[in-house]
Amino acid sequence: MKLLCIDTTKQKAILALNNDGVKSYLEIPETKKHSEALLFELENFLCDNKLTIQDITHLGAITGPGSFTGIRIGMATVKAFSYALNLPIVADNCFSCVASVIKNGCAILKNTSTSVYFVQIKNGKFKDIEVVENKDIISLVGKKTLYVFGDEQILDVQTYKNISTIENYKEIMLEHFTKKVENKEFVSGAEFSPTYAQLSQAERNLKEEK
Repeated sequence: MKLLCIDTTKQKAILALNNDGVKSYLEIPETKKHSEALLFELENFLCDNKLTIQDITHLGAITGPGSFTGIRIGMATVKAFSYALNLPIVADNCFSCVASVIKNGCAILKNTSTSVYFVQIKNGKFKDIEVVENKDIISLVGKKTLYVFGDEQILDVQTYKNISTIENYKEIMLEHFTKKVENKEFVSGAEFSPTYAQLSQAERNLKEEK
């Protein structure tokens, strides 16, 4: 298995590789635009691992939630490589990855300066991804443990007692997708769709006008 995973949904893009059991990772700094840096960084990443894109056997993609532009860049890149090289795709949202190791609690991902994407995880599963205001997080969490992605700074929850940081998200993501490949849980066509969790700014503006 030579599985290449791409997550461009957050401020820092992530590349992860399972090269026949040897795992490698690259975080692309948030100072670099995904649209400009992804292919260049991807080529260097593969080169550092003595591979080319033609060596890859499977592709993995995070479908959201997060930046609309970021989601489209990552998914379009994966689709293009899949089509050109006839490679199978495994895909999921970042909360499903997290829920594969965090069985109970709540998890949040920064959306705007005043809101987050929020899920409640029970027995390794969650129902919906909600967009909630920062000020409402603590009341929704109650006494549960609140999990925050390691590179997210959400000031409204920093003093919460039962808070835990997800420091190894890239490893969790790669392991989650590796298992999907092993189980042959591939996606195609309509199944490979973005997880937006909210309307785009253009859609919100249109809705307000109506």
